[in-house]
Amino acid sequence: MTLKSRIISSIIICLSVLIYNAALMITATAYNVNLYVKIFCFLLNAPLIIATVCAVALNYRQLARWLISISILLAISAIVYYIILRYDLYSKFDSADKIQAFLSKYGAFAGIIYMAIQFLQVTFIPLPGALTTMAGVALFGFWKTFFYSVIGIISGSMVAFYLGKRYGVKLFIWLCGKSFYEKYKSFTNGRDKIVLTMMFLFPFFPDDILCIAAGLTTMTYRQFFAIMLVARPLNILIMEGAFKGILSIPLTGYGIPIWIALISLTLIAVILAFKYSEKIEKSTLNLFDKIAKRVRKKIKPKSSPPALISGKSCYDKSNIIKGE
Repeated sequence: MTLKSRIISSIIICLSVLIYNAALMITATAYNVNLYVKIFCFLLNAPLIIATVCAVALNYRQLARWLISISILLAISAIVYYIILRYDLYSKFDSADKIQAFLSKYGAFAGIIYMAIQFLQVTFIPLPGALTTMAGVALFGFWKTFFYSVIGIISGSMVAFYLGKRYGVKLFIWLCGKSFYEKYKSFTNGRDKIVLTMMFLFPFFPDDILCIAAGLTTMTYRQFFAIMLVARPLNILIMEGAFKGILSIPLTGYGIPIWIALISLTLIAVILAFKYSEKIEKSTLNLFDKIAKRVRKKIKPKSSPPALISGKSCYDKSNIIKGE
């Protein structure tokens, strides 16, 4: 790094750390924050400052870039945490009943607002998709919720994919270098479609992160949209139809081994899909080819008259038999 870039990096990190600490102080004094959370948050300053001094003094460009990203992320997280506590946002939307009560206030516009919520929970607001889906079922019924959710979630997924493709790649290269990004692309190429489809089918994975991660792969917009058309409706149907039973499993007692088993099976399925992605993709394509061939056979037109087979019209002069 040049002297100018070292000074700029130091200023950005220092400003971010000051904003982070200011937001923490205001939050800690205004609200009853757990003591251990306070200690942990303030202790993060020490390694951040030490690492910044080392990066600037020893001219570690990559480390300086990581520290800039971490410090900015900490500042944004502290501000968001304050806003959540200030307006009590989490308690207003922490259950399906509260989301349903919020939507029911808007009458005929509730469907549009619900689609906007489903759009935002995939892109910018970290709301669990299960809660919003269950609230929709209680308010709109099964099929209306399915219709609204498909529109909102697929639209939000495409926007998140665009953000990953447009800005995520640049950020990834800036943080890790172009050579590492090329290795990452070559490693995920051929595996991304099957693995991401599997992960989108299960409700345990964060939707917004998956969509942004998909933008970092070689996947095109058309391929991602095709995956969304298959995976999203199935995921919504699974949540609508079966999530009541899953949510009834307690997080204590006998429910703990059940949750461990469900999450373990999900991870095993994803790992196997990643390992055998090429075989799965080939088998899927072969299956589609067989189905397409059978469909073509069924809709194959009946045999045409000889004149039409030869490509000539029955009114062609060469087809007229001349009398002797």
